[in-house]
Amino acid sequence: MRARKSVVVLATVVVGAGLFLVGRASVSNTPVATAASSTSSVVKSSFSPVSVDFSSLERGWALGTASCHASTACLTLSKSTNAGRTWAVSPLPQALLRLASRRVLGSPAVLYGALDGNVTSNLNVRFANADDGWIYGSLAIATKVNGQPSATFKPVFWSTHDGGLTWKHQPQSWIYSQGPVLDLEASSSTVYLMAVNKSFNVTIESSPVGRDSWHPSYSKGLLTPAGGGPFSGAIVLSGSHGWLVEGNDRGITGSAELNASGQWVPWTAPCGSVGDSLAVPAVSNSSHLIVACVMGGFASPLSSTAPRGAILGSTWLYVSDNEGRTFTAGPELGRGNVYFGSVLASPKPTTILITRNISPHQELVASFDGGRHWTAVHFGNVSFMHFVSSTEGVALVQPSKGPNQLIMTFDGGYNWFPVPF
Repeated sequence: MRARKSVVVLATVVVGAGLFLVGRASVSNTPVATAASSTSSVVKSSFSPVSVDFSSLERGWALGTASCHASTACLTLSKSTNAGRTWAVSPLPQALLRLASRRVLGSPAVLYGALDGNVTSNLNVRFANADDGWIYGSLAIATKVNGQPSATFKPVFWSTHDGGLTWKHQPQSWIYSQGPVLDLEASSSTVYLMAVNKSFNVTIESSPVGRDSWHPSYSKGLLTPAGGGPFSGAIVLSGSHGWLVEGNDRGITGSAELNASGQWVPWTAPCGSVGDSLAVPAVSNSSHLIVACVMGGFASPLSSTAPRGAILGSTWLYVSDNEGRTFTAGPELGRGNVYFGSVLASPKPTTILITRNISPHQELVASFDGGRHWTAVHFGNVSFMHFVSSTEGVALVQPSKGPNQLIMTFDGGYNWFPVPF
């Protein structure tokens, strides 16, 4: 039931020169670190979550920033053991805190690149259970290009196996030193990591969730885009099955399926024949998948395989009831000035939630009858959504300015409530 999307901008900005260069830097090795928090034991009111994960109905983790010394935004990890009613700070290792707090072109590294006052970050948190968790993504570092102040990014990857009491840096020699960590997802027994390798393609590695024992899992046909917008990738798991897609606004550059034998095998994503739009499937169980496909791809006309009545640029729902082997088109979601986002969830087969943009309004809409009728259930820019069960879900909302907001539902998406920190 997990579906997440990590977007990484591969750009180096040079102040005063107008120069944009692809580039990242590697992370130096660090031994096991006993966590040491720079904030108090109670989550501060300035806390702004950038990533959230619930490993059970009661236990949740939120990674974000909070005001600390000299009004600087500091990286903070918060934990709830009562379904989000209260939160307390969980300590982080000093080495990670220092990296996140370093100044990069006048901004803390953890917030470098925030636009229009939005509090955002390229860091994420995932927990498989009460003990085993990971923090991954990238952090900006200051550098120079042709003598001019610049910024690039470095991969970040840490693990804990004692519920956050200690964290260990996990350098991966196969990751391209200037490439992103795209996604990480965990089943009850195995954790999967997707990143750009040294050949500038994409590799999946896996490890048992309870220990750091990484080995190659899949890389066949997982390429990186030759151009276009930000590169992203996502892994979706349900029981022993899984699916992954990666690419950008020019289309999918790689996709694969995790079969019942625990092997990644080639998989044709459902939007390939009608425009190849990068669309992450939402899974309500290991058999039922849904995805939203945009008709027509980058500089391409309407496909002859598009649904009857479709027009170029319209968005259609595609549904599979056989583990993603085949998909059926319909119904149409929208056309014209109605745009549907990449945030999609399906806590049960008849319930679908997706972000929608009808300029200038952004909202979360839901259908409780398989896509025939839709209603707005929350107004705002929802950047992430995850359902822990068929009734309990969590989402992140990014306002135009100010701290991010966490909202939760306990009735399958009908009603959403803000979560105070």
